[in-house]
Amino acid sequence: MTTIELILKEANLNNHALVEASLGQLSHKTVQKARTGNRPISKKMQVQVTEALNKALQPEKLYKKEDLFPTRLNDDL
Repeated sequence: MTTIELILKEANLNNHALVEASLGQLSHKTVQKARTGNRPISKKMQVQVTEALNKALQPEKLYKKEDLFPTRLNDDL
């Protein structure tokens, strides 16, 4: 289970909550990829998912991209 999956379950948020909180072109498909962690997403999408998560969780803890996505995925993209 990925970090994002744990955070979203704890906060009772679904993929749609992140898509609504997003300022960019974040799709349900991208959020699902981030949640499962089976397929890597681009650095740009990682930033968008992180920003949407932080916006959806306000005023709770703010996360950095490095907190949510493992280093091995960040290096590959």
